Amino acid sequence: MQASRSFQSLDVANAPPLLWGLGSLTNIPVHLELDHFFVLTEPGAPLADKLIAGGLREGEPNTHPGQGTSNRRFFFTNSMLELLWLYDRAEAISGPGKRMRIAERAASVDASPFGLVFRPTEETNSKMPFAGWKYEPDYLGAPKFLHVGANSENLVEPLLIFIPFLAASVTHSAAADNGTVNSLRISAPLDESSIELSAAAGARDVSFELGAPHLLEVYCDGAKSGSIDLRPSLPLVVYR
Repeated sequence: MQASRSFQSLDVANAPPLLWGLGSLTNIPVHLELDHFFVLTEPGAPLADKLIAGGLREGEPNTHPGQGTSNRRFFFTNSMLELLWLYDRAEAISGPGKRMRIAERAASVDASPFGLVFRPTEETNSKMPFAGWKYEPDYLGAPKFLHVGANSENLVEPLLIFIPFLAASVTHSAAADNGTVNSLRISAPLDESSIELSAAAGARDVSFELGAPHLLEVYCDGAKSGSIDLRPSLPLVVYR
């Protein structure tokens, strides 16, 4: 992510309307839930140290051979935050995941730096929750694959990924437990959302704000003890 990217606080008093997560409406069936999420950042993710200073515990890092990305990870009981960076641009632009446009997203100050990764719920049927394409990275091993939203080349929208082979309500590693993620709120400078992004609003505890600067707000365990705000360097705020 280019160092020139700068993110400012939102004008809450004049904030635009929200595209609320449909999962909050009791009469709408929920067919996916958040598994984990990521933010693109600069190589090595030095801002992870600010999360640690703010009280989060870091888990084991990971790499994605063939995708050209590495990460630093923070585990919650029900989810996981990745600070993701590009370590091999050639892999990112020519590998099987090239349609995710990670290299282009990392290079653009206007692109969304976010990715939302979903898993099935007990109500999920055999259909994918939004239109998309099959991504078969080597690091998963056949026959496993990821389903990537068809809006992946719309760089202003977050990447949407569905993992069909995960069990519903999976529990993440507690080795570096940071509590529970209660909800996410994602802002994007859009006048309207794609069909895929609207479908993602059907996930449990996920909402979107349109017409606002890129921002990811993570609400954990009732958000009673304060916040870790990485702006203006990174559009991420964790409320704990």
